[in-house]
Amino acid sequence: MTRPTNFRSAVTRSICGAAVAVAAMSFGAPVIPAMAQKMSDPVAISATAIGRPPIFSNIFVDVGQAKGYWEDAGADVDFRWFQRGSDTAKAVVTGDVAIGFTSSQAALNLIASGAPVVAVAGMPNQDWIVATNDPDVKGCEDLKGKTVAADGINNARYLFIASVAQTCGLTLDDLQLIDLANAPLVKAGIAGQVNTGVFHIDELAQVEGNTGEKWLLIDTPPEIKEGLHYAMLIASKDAVENNREGLTRFLEGWIMTQKLMSSTDAEDKKEFAEIANKANEAGVDVNMAAIESYQDINYWVNDDGLNEKQVMSQLNELVNVGSVKADSKPAYDQIVDPSLYAEAKKRVEDKM
Repeated sequence: MTRPTNFRSAVTRSICGAAVAVAAMSFGAPVIPAMAQKMSDPVAISATAIGRPPIFSNIFVDVGQAKGYWEDAGADVDFRWFQRGSDTAKAVVTGDVAIGFTSSQAALNLIASGAPVVAVAGMPNQDWIVATNDPDVKGCEDLKGKTVAADGINNARYLFIASVAQTCGLTLDDLQLIDLANAPLVKAGIAGQVNTGVFHIDELAQVEGNTGEKWLLIDTPPEIKEGLHYAMLIASKDAVENNREGLTRFLEGWIMTQKLMSSTDAEDKKEFAEIANKANEAGVDVNMAAIESYQDINYWVNDDGLNEKQVMSQLNELVNVGSVKADSKPAYDQIVDPSLYAEAKKRVEDKM
């Protein structure tokens, strides 16, 4: 596994700060208020993301690093990488990290089970697509008996294909599911080892770009697309209480990454595609095509991304497919804490 990327910058030691303050008083210079000093010192915080190479939703890490957004916010971020969203979420639950990026399904399953975490930001619009180059598959009903790459049990792809299958009268028992996702799925698709799977937009773009073959997209009913929530940043309740400043500064950086990635300005898109290419080496043109496809579905939003109707609709869908028990459904205010994002957004706006 690739060693974690570490964005740690040097932290000013408190004893040095005290010495500077004393020296300033000795020479009659104005003393910087203690709170201002505290706010200017980097605050350490640990986080998780999905990669390496990163899936496209986690390119925000590379954008934030390249642009210096966390450094500007005064956040000393230590990123730890996992290959699955369920693992990034578990690291938050165990306290290994303060905040993590994961699928909304994984986050909601944990919160419904009583895990001490809350969602502090999100990406509402999912990009899952079921695609195939199997000539015998023309639509959803033709998936019966077919091998479909859909990640592990109760992971995001698994739960997505369960929802899609229900719309054409199928169940997961009607499919031959294999546990394959992210970079291994892309490689298998390029090698012709997978003919049908649940893909991210950028994953399928890489497969098609490398093979020159166009895959068929299985129609996803509008009610599925509109009724699903894609991803969440979840934070441990302990971190909310004891490292609120670190979380807020992390979200400042997050807000700036979403702002750049959602920009339709030609220069911003070019810069974004080049940053993405350094991370995934898929090619600038492939990344540019993916960026445009993502912007078409409003993938990166400039708000907290935790629309109540969409979050609760996703929760109801998890109940529908049996992932969450109806009697353990949490209320919306048990799922989210919007206050940290609100403070981070105010700070970003104040700096502009």
